[in-house]
Order: sequence, then structure tokens, then C-alpha cells
Amino acid sequence: MATINQLDVLDLQCIVVLAETLNFTETARRLHMTQPGVTARINKVEKNHDYRLFDRSKGVVRAITPVGFVFVEEAKQILENLHRLIARSDAAHRAFSERLSVSRSHHVDLQLLSIVVAAQAVEGMRISFRSPCNSDEEAIAMLLNGKADVALVAWPITEPYVTSFHLTRDTLLAVLPENHPLRDRAEVHLADLRNEQVIGSKYQFPKTLKDAFLAKCKAHGFTPECLHISASPAESIHLVDGGVRPGITIVTKQYAKEVALTKAVCIPFSDGEIAYEYGVACRQSDHRPVLNNFLQYLVDRCRPVENLRGRRKPKSAQAAPKLNRKPAG
Repeated sequence: MATINQLDVLDLQCIVVLAETLNFTETARRLHMTQPGVTARINKVEKNHDYRLFDRSKGVVRAITPVGFVFVEEAKQILENLHRLIARSDAAHRAFSERLSVSRSHHVDLQLLSIVVAAQAVEGMRISFRSPCNSDEEAIAMLLNGKADVALVAWPITEPYVTSFHLTRDTLLAVLPENHPLRDRAEVHLADLRNEQVIGSKYQFPKTLKDAFLAKCKAHGFTPECLHISASPAESIHLVDGGVRPGITIVTKQYAKEVALTKAVCIPFSDGEIAYEYGVACRQSDHRPVLNNFLQYLVDRCRPVENLRGRRKPKSAQAAPKLNRKPAG
């Protein structure tokens, strides 16, 4: 009985093509071989297995034998599996050898960045980060100019020519100075800021969040007094904590964790009133498999983070669907 070591891919190809053509000359032409070479391979397989695959007479193929039919069907399946093996391996090699460049605004917190960094270790993706941008608009501009493949920015993302997905959200904190009347509260409401000065920096929050904040305050019947007198959120916290300027500031949990408070306290806003939303954007024209895999990874990983934070999802982000970014047509 013949063993698997006595068969090779070209043997299988000769048998499958000969079964289609029933002609040695045509089989040799299709496989770019000589006719004697094809005949020798067919004879070798039949001799090793001690049965006929083809009914032949004087070099003319008259029919496929019953055993030949079984052999040919199995040989076709093996060749198809080999083609699939090579195609998938090549695609994986291309995907994991490509490097994705990520732009981001300085607002993006470290927890989200850690998920992106983990893509390299967990998924084998190659990620490089651009220098942090001062604004979401700058990060999106880098994306559209081809200087980045992905942008991590505030949600919602409304730029044209961009495809975006919601990732996660984080409740904001009010930093209240010593002896502030609200400092013993479990949470604060926007309406509580009616008579407050809000200290901040020019780029403390993205435009989308600032606009939402002002709109909600106006819905409560007032316009907050915002003082852009600091260079960073950390400096805003120090101004409030040290009592340098009267007023409060608003920061993300990440910034609050990075600064040690001596007198001030951080109180969360009531859930649903105001929150920091994060999203990811890419060019609509970019449909590379490596990019789609990265986007799917981010969406899958960020939704559990959102659930663990114990925050209610916005209606726009209830589901974590499988992404379908196929080019039109």
C-alpha cells in the first residue's frame, strides 16, 4: 500500500486536470509540463496504489475508473484546502506586517490608550502613535491628510469622509475647593453650577463636549462663567486645590487620578447629565483588513470596559455590532 509520502501536490494536480480533460496533451499544456512528464506521474501513482485511476488504451484516456472518481474528488478537496491555507497565511502576514499609525487628541485617557497598546501583544498588530494633538480637529486633519490611519477623539465625530465608531464614556468630575457647600454631596448636578466660575484651559475639553455642556446649562436657565486662565487641566486643578482663584473646575477621572489633592475634592456629575465620550475614526476609503481587524478589536474591548465602569450606555452605543466596512460596489 502506498503512503502519503509518495504523493505530492503536482501528482494531485495532474490527476485532477486529466480527469477534466481526458487528454494528456491538454493536461500537459495547462500545467506547463511535457506530456511524458504527466504520463510518468499518473503511472507512478497508479503503480504505487496498485489500481487504475483511468481506463486507458495506447495512451488514450477512455474514462475515469470508479476508484478514480473517489480519488479525484478527494484530490480536489486537498488542493482547495491548500489554496485556502496559502491565501489565509498570506493575508495574515500582510495584516500583521502592516503598521497602523494612530493620531489622538490629548484628551484621550490612559485606559483607552492601554487597550490600543495591548493590540500589539494580544493581536500581534503593529501600532505607532503620533504625538498628541491639541484638539480633535487636529487629530482628524492628520487622518484625512494620510499622516495617520486611525484617530482617537471625542464622540460624536461628524467630519465628512470619515467612518467612526463609539468606544466608551466616562463621567466627568467637579473639583470643588475647601469649604465649598457642595463638597459633601455624593454627586452634583449641572443646575448646581448656576453661580459658579468654571476654571479651565483653552483645550481642556473638545468642542463637542463644550458645546454640549453650554447647551445643557442653558436648558437649566443660565450660562456658566468660564475662565480660560490655565495652561492644562492639571493646572486648573491646582488653582482650585490651592485656593488661588475662586471657582471650580471640571476634569475627567484620569486627570483627577494624576493630581494629588490637598484640600479640594472631586464629586461626579449625576449619571446621564454630562460625560466624556470617546470614539475612533478612519478614512471612509480605507478598507484594509488590518484596519478592519483593529477597529473590531477596539469595539469589542471597549464595550466591556464601559460595562465595568457601571455607566449607562447612550442610545447611540447600545450594541457592539460586528463591523461591516466593505467598499461600495
